[in-house]
Amino acid sequence: MPQPFSPPKFQSAELNDKASVLFKVIWGYLLVITITFVIAMFRQPEFWPRYMSRVAINWLVCIALLYSMRKVSIRTIAICFIIYILAMFLISSWTGGGIKGHGIRFLAVAVLLSSLTVGRKEIWLFGILAALGGLVLVFAANAQLLPVTEPIGDSAMTYWIYLITNILLLCYIENLSVSRLSKALDTSVQELALRKQSEEKYRLIFESFQDIYYQTDMQGKVILVTPSVQQRLGYDPSEVIGKNVNEFYLEQNKNDFKRLLMKNGTFLNYELNLLSKDGTVINTLVSSQVLYENGGKPKAIEGTVHDITQRKRAEELLKLQNKELRDIAFLQLHIVRRPASNVQRLVNLLNMDDPADPLNIELIPQLETATNELDAIIREIVKKTDEIRPKVESGLAKD
Repeated sequence: MPQPFSPPKFQSAELNDKASVLFKVIWGYLLVITITFVIAMFRQPEFWPRYMSRVAINWLVCIALLYSMRKVSIRTIAICFIIYILAMFLISSWTGGGIKGHGIRFLAVAVLLSSLTVGRKEIWLFGILAALGGLVLVFAANAQLLPVTEPIGDSAMTYWIYLITNILLLCYIENLSVSRLSKALDTSVQELALRKQSEEKYRLIFESFQDIYYQTDMQGKVILVTPSVQQRLGYDPSEVIGKNVNEFYLEQNKNDFKRLLMKNGTFLNYELNLLSKDGTVINTLVSSQVLYENGGKPKAIEGTVHDITQRKRAEELLKLQNKELRDIAFLQLHIVRRPASNVQRLVNLLNMDDPADPLNIELIPQLETATNELDAIIREIVKKTDEIRPKVESGLAKD
């Protein structure tokens, strides 16, 4: 499709919207002005060169601007367009009756166009320029500098044509404005819906967080904490927010924690012992970082608290189990060896060929003693083994 008949496409949605509005404004203005001048030529054929030249100039300038929209910034094209129509209306008024001319009636429309194509701030600039241009016409009329002292065509139909032109342009602008406002409202509604969905999503994540997430100010006062603090420490979030984090640390944790954080800006898996609401010591790993403002000034501290109490308990149970196993191994390696060696030695001394040998009578009590000693040691090993199992099972049940 030829370039002047379709708006340009950009990567930015906002830029596409502005380009589309400017495209519609230029074409709408061009068509309404052309129809107006054609009607005026039929009403006032003696001025057809004047009207034809204006139609030709409008088409040349507007088509050039439409072509340039793909090469020059949309804002620049919009400013050039508004300046052009302001200048055209003022020149038309100068040559066609001054402040009483028909062209001056379009100045308000030109200013209104600037609000759609450029922006709200610029409308004041173009409004002042239009007002000053009208004032120049007033002074020119009083000084009798105008080439034509009366407006072209004083018939009621001529005034009606210019009135209708104003009405059509104003209706067209209002339609664009309402359309753009409606689109903006639809976009806002969609963005609000997406924001609500996003907020709901992150709220669910926040509330289902198993570890404790927190934020404090630089003085250590808690400003945000996840509901999981109740499960981990027994506090309702409202009981934690507003309090200083030092109230939840054991005394030995208070000195190094913030000093290390401020020195490094962040740390991972720092082991801290916290106090729960019922006074129980909770073993945790804390990962934290300092949050900064745009200027680099620290503004808050955030972090996560991971409960490792169960892991620490399992480690202690494992240590206990290893100690018991080492004791058993010691019994097996050192204590059992002696009575076992005695039994073996005594068995070797027995006269198996002559049970009535007097030496056998002497060795049998010793063999019985060594056997009883070995049995007692074996019972002790079994006892220690049985003691390990309930300790481990009890610890696992607590976890």
